[in-house]
Amino acid sequence: MSSGFSSPADYLTVPHSLTPSFHFRTGKVPRLPVAERPSKVANQFGYPRPGIQSPTPALATAAHYFVDNNTWDAILDHGDFDDIVVGSGFCALAYVDEALKRDPWRKILILERGGFWLPTHFQNLPLPFKMVLGGPSETFPWTLSSITRNIPEVGFMHGSCPFFGGRSTFWSAWCPQPTLDLMRGFPDSMKRTTQSEDFWKDCKELLHVTPADQISNQIFGELQKDIDQKLTKALNAGRIRTADTTEAAPLAVGKTSPTSELAFNKFSTPGALLDIYERQRKLTKANKGRPLMIATDCIVQRFQTDENEGHVVRVLETSRGALCFPDGRTNIILAAGAIPNTNILLNSLGSMQTRAGSRVTGHFLTHIAARFPKNKLRYSRLGNESFHLKEDKLEIAASYLAGRDPSSNMQYHVQITAIHSPHPEQDAVDAGRECPDYAAAATAEQLEGSEDYIVLVCASLGELDEENRDSWLRRNPQDPDLTTNVKLQITLSEKDHSLWDIMDHATYDAIAAMADDEVRNLQYWHNSSGWSSRKPPVSEIRVPGIVHEGSTLYMGPQGDPAAAVDDRYRPYGCQNVYVTGAALFPAAGSWNPTLTMCGFAQDLARKLVPKREA
Repeated sequence: MSSGFSSPADYLTVPHSLTPSFHFRTGKVPRLPVAERPSKVANQFGYPRPGIQSPTPALATAAHYFVDNNTWDAILDHGDFDDIVVGSGFCALAYVDEALKRDPWRKILILERGGFWLPTHFQNLPLPFKMVLGGPSETFPWTLSSITRNIPEVGFMHGSCPFFGGRSTFWSAWCPQPTLDLMRGFPDSMKRTTQSEDFWKDCKELLHVTPADQISNQIFGELQKDIDQKLTKALNAGRIRTADTTEAAPLAVGKTSPTSELAFNKFSTPGALLDIYERQRKLTKANKGRPLMIATDCIVQRFQTDENEGHVVRVLETSRGALCFPDGRTNIILAAGAIPNTNILLNSLGSMQTRAGSRVTGHFLTHIAARFPKNKLRYSRLGNESFHLKEDKLEIAASYLAGRDPSSNMQYHVQITAIHSPHPEQDAVDAGRECPDYAAAATAEQLEGSEDYIVLVCASLGELDEENRDSWLRRNPQDPDLTTNVKLQITLSEKDHSLWDIMDHATYDAIAAMADDEVRNLQYWHNSSGWSSRKPPVSEIRVPGIVHEGSTLYMGPQGDPAAAVDDRYRPYGCQNVYVTGAALFPAAGSWNPTLTMCGFAQDLARKLVPKREA
């Protein structure tokens, strides 16, 4: 169907309002000066009749940022892009940002399956927005195996967030940097990439990663120093036997500009992507680049390859019609998450049926809350007097402890949040905004009555065994919906059970180390009865729900019958498709994957996009 556009260039547009806005700064011309306003607008400003009374969020935002229906029709008719990026989360941002820095003339289209919802991380919003975590905002695009559902400590795997920005608006923001010895099973090409100049620097800058002891505000202060000191002392003394390292938590919360006074701002991709959009809009206006195109409410289902031309992809099927690129030069960048990426490949390539999804990894969780009395002598003699733990001020600390099971070398880590809240009700807003991991934060019930205590919340994550053949993702022919036609199974191996026990033991050792002289006065939280000197039962601290899924499309040699992707990020069996994210990792490790995922997505952009000289 023809859209009526007169020129192929019309699909690369910069949205703008058709009427002038009175919301502009003093001394600045409106976006559309009165002299340039349309001379024959039939109806505006309520004259001669009322205008639209029920605009949808999609209608309100598309006019400024996203592809509207007319432009989409033009894209279907004659759109020509260098890259089509599937997804709008971390890997999409990392690829697009790096690609357009290298070549601002590059034509890129982002396809997001959902609409615009949250403009930033939910913790950056007023406290009532905490209610949006989980629930209806989380979708599960798979059929879960009954075997997994009936494992009490596993139960399920956390799902997707089908909105612009994806899970970036909900993540914990912990960004540890794994060392080479923690990349078990990774091919040499991936390891060499992480050793290249600026690999870690670039992805940390992208996410504004800042160690907790360098957050320049009053909330992360003396308590941070104390907790880090106690953990380091215990580690060096061998009192946490299986632990290897500890550090102030690296968090993606840093300042968005060198002059910003906002010291704690949880990173998410909606604002960052729209920043790039605005940058490209200005470059387009100055004839120095092309616009970044973003289409929402567009589900990518599958692609078609040309078997007569080296399996080049020429058609991408979506819920809004098929995108065609007859010359086969358009790259498809899969950045929608491990399971959606795998599903698209299973629906598209026969070669993937025995490779994609043959391995599934992720992290299992333990949550333990404890508290110890605030020893006045302990805190009064710390450091300079101006940094003493204040009697009436909220303080938070975030620390990271990592270790391994000595028998299997499987990894775990503990995300430690310590909080001193002398006025829990009044502190709730600041604590809710700045707690490092809201899903594992101290609750109002735990803080009430703990005014004279230091409360510790430990979220411990252990990696799933990548050699467990009973964990898999497979195509489900019984489901006709191309978005959900996969079946997922995750089980626990002997290695998993052993690691979980060791991880829990290390977590209790770390809690004792942080309590130090107050170890005899330690109390633990019980869901049914509150604080007690007894440790809670194992069934209470182990949290159902696997997180950080990965390894479903792991990178490896073609001779490995289960490896799905080559060392240039291409799935075996096609040419111009590329994979990003934790699906690439042969093993999960215990470290949060986001930082490393972004680094590899940036590397993909460097491999695909020649740097344009000014």
